[in-house]
Amino acid sequence: MKFLLTLVFTFVSCVHTRAQSNRLYLAHYNVENLFDTIDQAETEDSDFTPGGKLNWNSQRLTNKLNKLAQVIGDMNLGRGPDLLGLCEVENRSVLEALVNHMQHSKRRYSIVHEESPDPRGIDVALMYDPKKLTVLSYQIVAIHRTEQPDWRTRDVLCVSLRTLKKQRIHVLVNHWPSRRGGQEQTDPLRASAAQVVRRLVDSLHRADPAGVVVVMGDFNDRPRDAAPAQILQSTASCHGGAATGLEQMMNPSVLYNPFAMIDQGNTGSYRYKDEWQFIDHISVSPRACHPASRIRYVEGSAASIVFPYMLETEGKYAGNPMRTYGGEKYLGGYSDHLPVKIELNIVK
Repeated sequence: MKFLLTLVFTFVSCVHTRAQSNRLYLAHYNVENLFDTIDQAETEDSDFTPGGKLNWNSQRLTNKLNKLAQVIGDMNLGRGPDLLGLCEVENRSVLEALVNHMQHSKRRYSIVHEESPDPRGIDVALMYDPKKLTVLSYQIVAIHRTEQPDWRTRDVLCVSLRTLKKQRIHVLVNHWPSRRGGQEQTDPLRASAAQVVRRLVDSLHRADPAGVVVVMGDFNDRPRDAAPAQILQSTASCHGGAATGLEQMMNPSVLYNPFAMIDQGNTGSYRYKDEWQFIDHISVSPRACHPASRIRYVEGSAASIVFPYMLETEGKYAGNPMRTYGGEKYLGGYSDHLPVKIELNIVK
């Protein structure tokens, strides 16, 4: 009997391990101003220095890195994500420091990052597990406005990766312009970003119709707002062109955004005036919903990631994400955003 139980346990463990190896856990996290302590002459980062108005120093940076490493390591039932998009990181050195602070993790992440022209010096980046994914190529794509030739914002990071089973995934990491100054006044800025990303998605679908495109980031817009829904054509339908056959599915004109279905005010990635909303979200090619695809979206896997320790427990902001700063007051928290995630199933 003991031998039989051991055999059954071994079989179940093997099945579970194999199931995990066929699953990809993809997440995105706005980490709220992950700056080093050095004043860079070419960017507006002097507030995040020991002599700046925020009194940002090595002790506070270390605390921030430890907290972010805790969140990332606790994702995916303590296994950490397979792939993580990041925004509001200053440079590669803070990314490398973040990886080094994940000492409790069994993974050793690799990094894709390039400097962007944002005036504050904040960039987007990608961390991934090289044991599960291989980077084939990457590029950064600038967002320009002909009406404002001197205007600058974060680039889009486009990374093409290959899974262990040789499928290709193209990940676009975004951080669209904020609503500072008002939504109506800043809508055209996010529209410009959406137009750039839409062209990128179309180009990737034409070049690799068998691959799956993933568009993730902090969009500073909810899934059903104009720029994501109308210009980027990211919708709440997982069927896209499936009804007309695989041929259209391989050249989709739309993306599937599962967060459009759950952005209902009682959950989200960001809380504004006591209302939860998903301004961070992830879309995928409709091909990932097609039964013939070898990379399939796991239905119901879209969600924000929240652990109790990430939230304020007392006072006016109880229930909000525990942020690093409230105005100029140091709070010592994690981020003003929650991470978001989806899962993809890799089919043989």
